[in-house]
Amino acid sequence: MKQRLVSLLCLLLLATPGVLLAVPGVALAVPEPSLSTTTELARAGNYQLRWGHESPMVQSYRLERADNPLFTNSVVVYEGADRATVISGRGDGVLHYRVRAQFADGNVTEWSETTSVTVQHHPLTQAFLLFALGALVFVATTLLIITGNRSHQREQASPR
Repeated sequence: MKQRLVSLLCLLLLATPGVLLAVPGVALAVPEPSLSTTTELARAGNYQLRWGHESPMVQSYRLERADNPLFTNSVVVYEGADRATVISGRGDGVLHYRVRAQFADGNVTEWSETTSVTVQHHPLTQAFLLFALGALVFVATTLLIITGNRSHQREQASPR
């Protein structure tokens, strides 16, 4: 009788959604956090990452970055309770990100789906061309103001 009761209780625990046997540090059978980026192509080298989890019981998040989708050489970018960060100053290349949530009891979720961002700065020739064009507009505007001012002064000085 006692064995049947224990078996029935175990079966009930396994069959009831949302009831988990907590083992600290072990990935839970709950959905992984979501992870998104403001852009998949960052031309200026900066972008924002946002993440979150449906459970209000999340204590902290761990965000990792890698230069390959297998995360063989991942680096921890952020660890804490925030749900977004701005990344800036990155060089050209493809960067992969993933996040996992940790609960107060020490359990963690599986890793989120990978989000990738390609950083591809504008070509240096384009920057110099725009700089030269801006300098040309500045010089032309300055000359126009100087010649207009001189012309106005001559009109004021000449008798009518």
